[in-house]
Amino acid sequence: MRLLRLALSLTLVLLAVLGCAPVSDGESPEQAAVEDAVWAYSAALSEAFAHMDMNRLSQVATEEQAWTEYALMAALGESRVRMLADVVDIEFGEVDFPDEGTAVVTTTETWDYRHESLDTSETVREERGVVYHLRYELVLKNGRWLVDRVTSLDADASPSEDTTS
Repeated sequence: MRLLRLALSLTLVLLAVLGCAPVSDGESPEQAAVEDAVWAYSAALSEAFAHMDMNRLSQVATEEQAWTEYALMAALGESRVRMLADVVDIEFGEVDFPDEGTAVVTTTETWDYRHESLDTSETVREERGVVYHLRYELVLKNGRWLVDRVTSLDADASPSEDTTS
């Protein structure tokens, strides 16, 4: 009887664990890691702009990419404005691995923005549902995917939008 209870308990635990596991859609672990890196970059970018601290990108982007974003943050700061950005959704296109240790992925992203005055904290501009079509280039450094470059695929992107989501 104990053996039967043990077997049933183990079966239930196994079913619970397997039932909670995400269903694979044929995505490789490498593809999933690249997509996770893009999500992490987007979250860190939001935090970086909210706190006006590009150091928050150090774990998710190369130094060159972080400096690209810093230029935009500095321009906002000179205008006495802070950008609060929230990623609403990211849809991933195909993930390619052109060379060892490099990856390229395209995304369609939806973002909400609020710009607030650094002097009064009042909202001076708000945009919702802004859609971008982006191309991310990532590099693998010390076992971690880092965003190395972000390029807009939108035909009407201005130069400043070329590297910023």
